[in-house]
Amino acid sequence: MRKKDQPKLWLCLYLPNLALEVFYPSGPKQLLSNDRRPIAIIQQQRIEALSHHAAATGLTVGTMASHAYALCETLTCIEKSESKEHRALEQVAQWLYEFTPNVSLYGDQHLILEVSSSLKLFSGLNHLKHLIKEKITHLGYTPKIGVSQTPLAAKISAEIDCPDNHQQSPGVALKALQLIHLQLPSPSVTKLEKMGITILKQLIELPRHTLKKRFGETFIHYLERLLGERADPQTFIKPAPKFESDIFFINTVDNLQSLIFPINRLLNELSAFLTARQLQLQHFNLRLNYRGQLKKALSIHLAAPDNDAGLFLKLAEIKLNQVQAVQTVDELSLRAAEFQPAKLKSSQLFRSAPLPDTLRMNQKELSNQAALDPEALKQGNDLLNLLQHQLETTDCFGLRLGNDHRPEKDWVRADLAQRFEQKLTTALPGWPERPTFLIEPPKRLQKHLNPLQHPDFDYIKGPERINSAWWDGDGQNRDYYLYRYRKKMVYWIFYRALTHRWYLHGLFS
Repeated sequence: MRKKDQPKLWLCLYLPNLALEVFYPSGPKQLLSNDRRPIAIIQQQRIEALSHHAAATGLTVGTMASHAYALCETLTCIEKSESKEHRALEQVAQWLYEFTPNVSLYGDQHLILEVSSSLKLFSGLNHLKHLIKEKITHLGYTPKIGVSQTPLAAKISAEIDCPDNHQQSPGVALKALQLIHLQLPSPSVTKLEKMGITILKQLIELPRHTLKKRFGETFIHYLERLLGERADPQTFIKPAPKFESDIFFINTVDNLQSLIFPINRLLNELSAFLTARQLQLQHFNLRLNYRGQLKKALSIHLAAPDNDAGLFLKLAEIKLNQVQAVQTVDELSLRAAEFQPAKLKSSQLFRSAPLPDTLRMNQKELSNQAALDPEALKQGNDLLNLLQHQLETTDCFGLRLGNDHRPEKDWVRADLAQRFEQKLTTALPGWPERPTFLIEPPKRLQKHLNPLQHPDFDYIKGPERINSAWWDGDGQNRDYYLYRYRKKMVYWIFYRALTHRWYLHGLFS
């Protein structure tokens, strides 16, 4: 058989305890490993799922909640949340995207992955299954995995823990399977059993036209999709990244400082999510909920996109310390939806050997290059992040160019929470130099101090004329000069012809 004619290989991930594990994770996601209280998920006052300790008390699925309390006084019941389950399933699908681009939601507890093209990349099916199971277990879920040549057969294999026999067609691999395990309609299974048909092999041997006449076209279509005789197209998820993760506390949390540990786990999970996709983010939200109601939203804005779990935790802790009104919390959630591609870092192979271009650079160009070093930028952005979360919004701001030629008005405040955009960081050739320290308003010099004639002033550069602001009543001509005062400080001064006076407007360090 040629490679292109080989059937596709489908892997089904089945999460049988999803209804319970979205509230009470069973894997490393579990925060209180020594918690032995019985937990039950209920829907319409009937038990839908049970924890291990609840099942050990003798309770069974389907028992009325009122009867369950009589059998187990310490039982904790939680209302089933289909929205949480669907959100968790979507999040798991996003995690599985690193193993194959073909991931599909297949019901309320199943995910289908087309893994034919991934086997070589992950060194075979067994290793791929091990990696997937390890990933899902780490997220706090108990997975079951089935593999077959059709999605339906893979789903059935996962539910009944069928041994891998994917090299054979489903009709051969599952021929001894009981009809009750094929997820056929119960009335149809009952009729077939009365006819003496109890396994798949016997069902396949029956004439199809007779089965169609007796059980309907839908029954035949299901059987054909199971055997691979009819196409079973899947709707694969879109790879648009979105991170959502929740922690539900069985006991309500009264001390907000005790949330630091679960927040740290969520942030490490977020960092791993970003690393796997080579992404960074500039904004994420932490939400503190109680009984399904939002009590407080902690919005974390960064000065520049980053993926640093340690920094995220510091900022979240600062925000948490500022919370006053919230008394109790029973759910913690983390949301992030806007991402940017991570910037690649590169360095010299031999650090001791300078690059040829740096040999021709002057001191100023070398200092500018050092300022653009990724580590230096990271340190500066980290400082900005800490400042803007500890100070009031009006006390910590950025700067950007303003649309005005007057030096004291050619910049405006910029909100650090705005989306980061890389700006021009090096001066273009021919741009006039400006001091980093401006005196506002400009200080008028004494009449006898004429820099053009005074011996303490040494001329460096100028004049540079700025003529602006005629539209707002502040129109004026200014002739700017650079002078060194007494062989030390460099002044930025201007002459205003309207008043025939000199003004000190800036200092160069």
